[in-house]
Amino acid sequence: RRRKLLKRNLWLPFLLAAATVSAQKPPAPPPAQAPIPPVSERVEVSVTNLDVIVTDSRGNRVPGLTREDFEVLQDGIPQKITNFYAVSGGKITLEDGKIVTLDSPAAVEEIPRDLKARYLLYIDNLNIQPQNRNRMFKSLIAFVERTIGPRAEGMVVVYNRSLKVRRRFTSDPSEIVGVLDQIEKETGGGSSQVSERRDTLHRIDESQSASEALQTARQYSRSLRNDLEFAVDAIKNTLNGMAGIEGRKVFVYVSEGLPATVGLELFDQINRKYQEGSSATLEAFEFDMNSRYASIIQAANAQGVTIWALDASGLTTDDLISAENRSFQTRPNDFILRQNTQGPLLLMAEQTGGLAAINTNDWKSNLEELSKDFSNFYSLGYRSTRSAVDRPHAVSVSVKRKGMKVRSRKSFVEKTIETRTAESVIASLFYPRDENPLGISVSLGAQKPYDDENFTIPVRISVPIGKMGLVPAGAGERYEGTFFVYVVARDTAEKQSDLAIQRQAVSVPSKELAKAQSKDWYYDFSIMVAPGSQRIAFAVRDLVSNQVSFYQKNLFITLLPKEEKKKAEEKR
Repeated sequence: RRRKLLKRNLWLPFLLAAATVSAQKPPAPPPAQAPIPPVSERVEVSVTNLDVIVTDSRGNRVPGLTREDFEVLQDGIPQKITNFYAVSGGKITLEDGKIVTLDSPAAVEEIPRDLKARYLLYIDNLNIQPQNRNRMFKSLIAFVERTIGPRAEGMVVVYNRSLKVRRRFTSDPSEIVGVLDQIEKETGGGSSQVSERRDTLHRIDESQSASEALQTARQYSRSLRNDLEFAVDAIKNTLNGMAGIEGRKVFVYVSEGLPATVGLELFDQINRKYQEGSSATLEAFEFDMNSRYASIIQAANAQGVTIWALDASGLTTDDLISAENRSFQTRPNDFILRQNTQGPLLLMAEQTGGLAAINTNDWKSNLEELSKDFSNFYSLGYRSTRSAVDRPHAVSVSVKRKGMKVRSRKSFVEKTIETRTAESVIASLFYPRDENPLGISVSLGAQKPYDDENFTIPVRISVPIGKMGLVPAGAGERYEGTFFVYVVARDTAEKQSDLAIQRQAVSVPSKELAKAQSKDWYYDFSIMVAPGSQRIAFAVRDLVSNQVSFYQKNLFITLLPKEEKKKAEEKR
């Protein structure tokens, strides 16, 4: 029952809410801050950044390019590049030719705040055979040991009809390697999937009519399609969970491919066995999965995630025509099977600025290329006026010099400040954020019983009025502002509440503005939680300046003894 309660009623935020103004008591009050001048219209201009990899005809990284060498199109319209820097060999070259190292104070001041790479290793155990997975893991472990560290974190997620986070982001490579060692001992769904496909191909080969063969193919394809739809949803949920996380995000997808058309090799076998009179080609359209894979691409680009796909089946001979399968009268086409399962991997990687390792046993080289993506790239930025709604955009980058190949994502989602703030608050449950430009503070009171299984906790958020964006109103009689309070929580069982958002209006008489600059605006409310460990994430966003402050707090809610609980209830 507790899990259900946590999911539905972990939070009833803002049960009691009130805002007050009260004086601070610091050793020395902050100096008065002039209010923001009146505005008739506020337009948000921001910079869209694209990471770009440039290689020559031999696949070597090309250094030394300048902003003038690139052309950026958004929805087919040329964009003026306003921000530019190049990273090569752990050093950053700025537009003015100044060179700084990634770890230097100068780099912190002059480039984006967080260049840390975050690699999410997604092991799709439903679509991989253990022997192939473990063979590829040798290269993956070497990559982790070589790459994960102070400037790169790793995370491990496993899927096998259910999604399990085996290790959250860490900069300790030994922790990632330990989890991969454990996974090597586990079975997956890939072996049974291969066995079921082989049995279905035999039944089609032994069928007496096209209708009998089609019924067999449909039964297999419907079952596999159902499994794949859940698998796609799991990938999208994982990608969406990376929203709000800072840094360069890479989704390393380990599997043996995803079929563009489920059962395509079966319908091909039926066509070749019965030739005339077979409707197998038309039947196959029912099991097309490309639109579902397109939704993975959309989710990845929306969250700024690059997909690297590793096909663990490697470079093999005809898998369907092994020694035990030579009795086929109509031989299955292994080429169609591999082309069908590799196509989506290539598409997902290409559209998100990554690469797909297919038809190879040399995963080491491909993972080395992934490492180079972090230490050798160009960052291009251009300014745009943000719309009032989240909007997808097509984007393309080209190099004016001949013989150069460019790799970057092909689309992105332009997000409103509301969406970006909400995503960042949720992400702060897992990845702490300490930005506090508004100077807020948060205090929590003592827990009180609410019902048989829940407790309320009073919360006070203090926002310095001198940090707020206030504008004249009422013919100059007062100054007004607005801020939003965001609250979300998570327990140790990974149950997460819905994000609660509250709007608070601020009004200060003009004659009291000078004194108010040294005071706090207090926002008081109560939240309801269940017993156990909880992590709470808060944020405050000023509507005028769009500055956002973040705060996180860990709590442990204890069950009161029956006597104390009875007394508390009597007081209520």
